[in-house]
Amino acid sequence: MAATAIASHNFARLITSQVDGVRSIHQEHDAADPTTMDELMETASVLDSEIQSIKAQVYKKLLANFTEFTHSFENSLELKGKIDELLRQADEMTSQTIDPETGLRQKVMSALVNHHEVSYKVQENDSILEGLKHFSRVDDILCQYEDCMDSGKILQAGHCIQQAAKVLAQPPNAGVESSNITKHLTEQCTRMSEAIDHMLDQLIASAIHFNHIEQDSTYNYQLSFSYNVKVPPLALPRSGSASTPGSIRWHELVRALTLLELASEKLRPLQKSILRNLLQPLIQFHKDSTLELLSSASNYASAEGSSVSLSVNLGHGRSGQATIFDDVLRVFEYIHQDIFLSQYSSPEFNAQQVSSDTEILTYVVGRYIAKETSAMILKFYLTEIIPFNISELNQFGSISSAVIRFEDDLIAMGFLTEADRELRDFVENIDVHYTNRQRDTLLKQGRAIIMNDDFQVIPVKELDRDDELEQERSSWSTGDHDTDLKESSISIKAKQLVDMVLTTLQGAAPLSADASPYLYQATRSLVDLYRVLMPVYHERTLTDVPALTILFYNDCMYIARELEKMTDRLENGIPGMDEVLYDDDIPPLKALAKKWLEIQVQKQREELMQSIDEASRFHDSSVESNFAACERAMKQIVYVFRHLGKAWKPTLSPMKFYHVLGQLLDDVAIRVIKEIEDLGDISEKESHKLAIICGLLFECEDQFDSAGPLVEEVKGDAYNDEDPIHYFVPSWEKFQLMTDILELSFAEIMTRFRAGQLHMFKVQELSNFVCALFADTPLRQRNLEEIGQGHPFRRN
Repeated sequence: MAATAIASHNFARLITSQVDGVRSIHQEHDAADPTTMDELMETASVLDSEIQSIKAQVYKKLLANFTEFTHSFENSLELKGKIDELLRQADEMTSQTIDPETGLRQKVMSALVNHHEVSYKVQENDSILEGLKHFSRVDDILCQYEDCMDSGKILQAGHCIQQAAKVLAQPPNAGVESSNITKHLTEQCTRMSEAIDHMLDQLIASAIHFNHIEQDSTYNYQLSFSYNVKVPPLALPRSGSASTPGSIRWHELVRALTLLELASEKLRPLQKSILRNLLQPLIQFHKDSTLELLSSASNYASAEGSSVSLSVNLGHGRSGQATIFDDVLRVFEYIHQDIFLSQYSSPEFNAQQVSSDTEILTYVVGRYIAKETSAMILKFYLTEIIPFNISELNQFGSISSAVIRFEDDLIAMGFLTEADRELRDFVENIDVHYTNRQRDTLLKQGRAIIMNDDFQVIPVKELDRDDELEQERSSWSTGDHDTDLKESSISIKAKQLVDMVLTTLQGAAPLSADASPYLYQATRSLVDLYRVLMPVYHERTLTDVPALTILFYNDCMYIARELEKMTDRLENGIPGMDEVLYDDDIPPLKALAKKWLEIQVQKQREELMQSIDEASRFHDSSVESNFAACERAMKQIVYVFRHLGKAWKPTLSPMKFYHVLGQLLDDVAIRVIKEIEDLGDISEKESHKLAIICGLLFECEDQFDSAGPLVEEVKGDAYNDEDPIHYFVPSWEKFQLMTDILELSFAEIMTRFRAGQLHMFKVQELSNFVCALFADTPLRQRNLEEIGQGHPFRRN
């Protein structure tokens, strides 16, 4: 390019600089102060000159570069021709490619289709070849099966079926899997498997023979084995012929069962027969059983068979000194040696390096027999010989040793593992089982005692005569006569139950710290059983017979008293417990005693109140019929008290007897006083009749004649030779005064009032009596005013 030529970007820069110059001029003018029109015209002239100058420069630059422009244009025309040629060639190639008849595209598509068809046919042929190879392999295996069956090789035939089934289960492709040939061969394998299965059943049935006869008191069982097992002819489905009959040895059959993993299934009838018909009768009736074994384990190779037999003759005993564990172990040794062939070894049997055929059979078949046998020994033997007393418990060591040796031998033969030692666990905890039996026996005997209707009475004094502990306790007793049982009586039931508790706790002393507390808990269960069962089973008797209710009260209190003494009786406690306490059992016993005593007292109270109701509130007692009714009511009350006195006095402690009887008499006195106080008007005749009626109750006083020493003992220096009935019947003195008032004159009443002898009555009560007994006169009014001022000071 020439030196004068101006590049396009330089030209643009030139134009831009000129325009910027003009713009700056305008900006300067805008920023200046406003000018005159002449100045504007002058400025416009300058601008016009500048524009003309710029145009001139532009034209100059264009003329200077004209040659370059012309050369570029010519090059552009040449380039356009080449591009047009390329486009023409492209159009021609496109036409040749997409032509529907001769185009390249159609040729390529046709080639691809042909290639796909050829590939599909090749794959199809490959699948057919794989299928033919697959079916040929299955056919070869099935031919081997028939050869094995024809020659009596059951194990090899079984392997052929397993191999054929495995091959059929892995088809090379989906076409082979869904083909009818595969379905046919699968069905044929199934039939062949069933045939082998059936043959195995026949072979086992030919080898094992069961025979048992059961009559009234005798039982005979025999299990025999034939070591030469006849092979029956078998129809061969492929050839249509039958296999050649022959025989195999027992170990060959056993090996076939183990390698085909059918031992557990096919020998299950043998398991059940040994357990149900041999071991269970042997264990359950061992004392009447005779076991005989015909073993061929030492010369199996030449032996024809072996057998085991059991005879049970109930009630006739057995000969020999073999223990139950000896005989059961003999059965397992027979199973191990004569059935599982532990002593026989050959290239075809017991030749495995990992697990021998005997070990496999012992695990899959024998272990179940051993575990079930252990359960039967527990159920029919060990649980039946749990000791009943300490002497038997001390002698149980020989049985424990026999059990452990028995399990050791089973483990050595492989029938059990260390985790299966159920029998050892049982005998090692025999003291716990002993305590459980003691508990069951204790509760059973206790229940029989509780439910017995025998309420034979025993004086507590006789029981305490030889009880040094009770005598010692009495010496520092607080003198609580209300709970003192020395002068009372109890039933034989309470004595028997207390003796059972003490005997049971004493029997816990030789036991371990784990077992001993079980016996303590058993005694608590016995107390709970008494507390729950006694009032339920004897409810009607306790409710209807007052004497037995009181006896039950004493029994509960006596048992509670003896339980309190257990800590002192067993100063050193028992193993596992430093102190034997019944703190949770004693309060419920005492509460039960008080509950039933209150039930009986309430029942008697209701009967007494019902008798008073029959007196018709003592109205019009001057009328003969009403007086007779009142008299009958009072005599009935006296009869009840005499009956209760005869029933309760020999049983209850004296202090408790007087308290209970006094409570009832006090309720009667209060009720009679209230009924007479409620009478609004009492005539002189009626007053006399009421006094007679009330006087009938004085016959109850003789029930308390012997209570003086008890009152004196309780009150000590405060005792003043008073009537003991006043101590136990607080309202009795008031009742006596009321009876006197009914017979006294007005003057005598006032004399006693002024002497302070009527202080038992409230002022209002005494005023009501005066109004009811005497007519309204000035004298009555004056005396009422005097009474209204209150009782005078009472001088002792």
